[in-house]
Amino acid sequence: MSNAKPAKPAKPAIAVAKPAKNTADPVKQAMGPRIYNLFPRVLGPITTWGDKHLDRIKKMGFDWIYVNPLNYPGFSGSLYSIKDFYRFNPLFAPAGAADPHSWAPLEAFIKQCHEKGLKFMYDLVINHTSIDSPLVEEHRDWYVIKSVVVRKSDGKVIKQCPIDEPANERHFNEKNYTIEERVAHPCAIDPDDSRKVTIWGDLAEINNKSSPDKENLLKYWLDLVSFYIDMGMDGFRCDAAYKVPAETWKAIITMARKKKTGMVFAAETLGCTLDQLKETVSAGFDYIYSSSKYWDFTAAWCPEQYESFRAAAPSISFPESHDTPRLAQETNRRDDVQRFRYLFAAFFSSGVMMPIGYEFGFTRPFNVVSSSTTDWQAPNFDISGFIGKVNAFKQRFRCLNEDGPMKHFDYGNKGILLLRKTSIDLKQHLLLIYNKDWNNPQDVPLDSVPFFLDLDKPVMLVDVEGDAKPLEGSSWRATLKPNEHVFLLQE
Repeated sequence: MSNAKPAKPAKPAIAVAKPAKNTADPVKQAMGPRIYNLFPRVLGPITTWGDKHLDRIKKMGFDWIYVNPLNYPGFSGSLYSIKDFYRFNPLFAPAGAADPHSWAPLEAFIKQCHEKGLKFMYDLVINHTSIDSPLVEEHRDWYVIKSVVVRKSDGKVIKQCPIDEPANERHFNEKNYTIEERVAHPCAIDPDDSRKVTIWGDLAEINNKSSPDKENLLKYWLDLVSFYIDMGMDGFRCDAAYKVPAETWKAIITMARKKKTGMVFAAETLGCTLDQLKETVSAGFDYIYSSSKYWDFTAAWCPEQYESFRAAAPSISFPESHDTPRLAQETNRRDDVQRFRYLFAAFFSSGVMMPIGYEFGFTRPFNVVSSSTTDWQAPNFDISGFIGKVNAFKQRFRCLNEDGPMKHFDYGNKGILLLRKTSIDLKQHLLLIYNKDWNNPQDVPLDSVPFFLDLDKPVMLVDVEGDAKPLEGSSWRATLKPNEHVFLLQE
């Protein structure tokens, strides 16, 4: 097997440090958020959430609770198809509630979070409503209007066109189709085949950019966010943030921070371009979301995207989310992979997010329409203790709470990942060495450690257990088991 020694000349041997159990006490620094996602549909009445989950979430070292929309939904029942922003979804109301639409139970839950030292983040959806929302009739000019082709047999919208470029009537005969101007549905074009378009028929697309009544539309969102803050919310995960104009977000963020100091805004930006991201983040967002979950640990795109995006805002990574398949299902319930993927997310970005059930290896994916309490599963394993250690590990190192420089080394053995994270002040390196081969051990010789860690400072072998020991000399070699990793620290 190739030694893969870099061509760059080696530096002098590394200084030897004294052994230590822990490299340091937690550094007094800004901490990236450690977010636990409570997905409402698998949990039942909100009055049960606190006693069942908050203590164990806190024990795992999380400091934020993130909850998907709890607003009253439209006909589809989707959490993200909001019919009435000011009514609580009765699906999560306590049994026998006198008013199942009251937000009082959520206020009480947020208070429980605060009593446990946990902040509360809510899903802020302002790019669409449900198609059956009263707002569609009351404020039609708040919505995008398009020329829409409707199939008569089932009423399904099959094509949407701009008003000034309507569908060609010759392609759609009157017997089977109608063409009319109506409120548009959000849609997405398949990047691999532009002929494939997904249209969300249960949603109505808001025209935040150019509504003729934009002033009143913005006031509606400002009042809504103010209403949320009055319930005690500490931050927002902003759904499809790049589809909403930056000027709208800027007005919302400015108002929110005047109303409550320290409000956090995280922009859901997955799939957007660098220009879209820069424009969105210019509104004042604290965080963006990283695509690192989709990386194969080999292709160049992920580290390159990180380097391009990190100047705009720090990121949040996740091993899975409410929008993805369950990792345990994809890996046939391998707890070693489950452990590493959480560790990697915590390493890669300033912030980390994990949905409920990840720690137990749940395999049933979330569904914003159909998931229910019956989708709660018996644990396939329980890595809660390990996650707690990772979160503690993350808190100890400055570079893990920042989106500082990252270097993906081109190592000769394609079964090995070498990825270095550096603090923004360039005074701390953490090198991740990972055997990405799930089936075979890999020999990892580093003949010139100073090539990878070049601060001319002592190097320590560190791990999530809190152990640390000095690396002697300028070389290192190990055989890593399948899916095994090692960290080398220099500061």
